[in-house]
Amino acid sequence: MADRLSQVIQKPELQILINLLGSFDVSYPPYGLKLFSVRPAAGGYSVRVTADRGDFRASHPDLPTFSDFYECFISSGIVSYDNVYEFERQLELYDSLKKGVAFAPDTNILYHRFISNFRPMDGRQIVVAEGVKWEVENAMNYKYRNSQLLEIMSLVRNPGPLRELRNRRTKRSRKAAYIALREFEKLKSRIIVAERYGTGHNNDEIIIKTLKHYDEMTPTLLVFLTADRAITDVAEMEGLEYFLFQYPTSELGEHGVSAYQLRTLIFNLAAIFGVVELGGTLVYGEFGGKAGLDELKLIFGDESLFKDFEFHLMLSRKLMGILR
Repeated sequence: MADRLSQVIQKPELQILINLLGSFDVSYPPYGLKLFSVRPAAGGYSVRVTADRGDFRASHPDLPTFSDFYECFISSGIVSYDNVYEFERQLELYDSLKKGVAFAPDTNILYHRFISNFRPMDGRQIVVAEGVKWEVENAMNYKYRNSQLLEIMSLVRNPGPLRELRNRRTKRSRKAAYIALREFEKLKSRIIVAERYGTGHNNDEIIIKTLKHYDEMTPTLLVFLTADRAITDVAEMEGLEYFLFQYPTSELGEHGVSAYQLRTLIFNLAAIFGVVELGGTLVYGEFGGKAGLDELKLIFGDESLFKDFEFHLMLSRKLMGILR
C-alpha cells in the first residue's frame, strides 16, 4: 500500500502538502520524536519547537543529533549567527572602499547556506577555494553498507522508515549533496573557483594559501568568511582578511517563518535526517531512485489526503507547463 500511496515531487511542490495539512506536527519517526508544530500565522507560519538537546541520544554517528537539528534552522535562514549585525556593519565599511570586494566562504558557510539566505550578500562576487569545493565533493561519495544500515536500525525505536535508505547516501554525504552542493549551484553564476596554490600540513592551510594567492593576484580585496575559529589562526599568519561568525546560541523556541523558509526547513530536515513525518505523511530526502538534488518522496498514510494531493499536484504541474 505504501508504494501505491507514494509520489516523488520537487521541493516547491511540498507547499501543496503544507496547504492541505494546514496545522500539523513534524516528527522524526525512528526516534518517535516530535520536533516542532506548525500553525498558519500572519504573513506565513508559526513554528514552535518542542524537541530539545536531551531528546537526541544518538548512539551512532549517522543518526541525527541536536546539532544537526539546529543547523537545519540555520541553513533554512530562520536562525543566523550571533554577530550577523556586526557583519552587516562591516559590509558598509567594505562598500566604502574604492576597490572592489569579493567574499570567500569556508566549507561551514556553504553548509549553513549563509550567503543565499542573507539578503545583503545578494549579487556580491564569491570566490571558492578549490580545497573547499574538494571537501564538499569528497564528502558526497559515501553510501550505506547493508551491515551499517542494519546496525543503525537496531538502535532506534521504529526502524521501518529507514529501510528506504538501503544503498543510499550516508548522513555526511546527504549534507554535502543536498545542502552544500545546492548552495554552490545556487551561487554558481557569481562564483569564481580559485585554483589550488601552495602546500600545507592540512587542507585548511592550503585553502588559506590559495585564497591569499588569489588576493595578491587580483585588484579586489578578498574577505574570507568562516565560522571556525581554528582556521582564523592560519588566516592571520598569512595576512588574509577574514570575518569570524559566532555560532548562534539562542534557544530555538518559536519562530515566525515565511512559506519558503518552512519548505526549506522541512526539505533540509528530510535531507539530513533521511526522513521526517508531516501529519502522518513520510517525507524522504533520500530514497531509492532519487535523481535530482531537489527531489523528495512522499509516502501517505491517509488515502483521502493522497487523492487530494494528487489532484492539486496535477493541476499545479499543468499550470506550470502552460506558463513555461
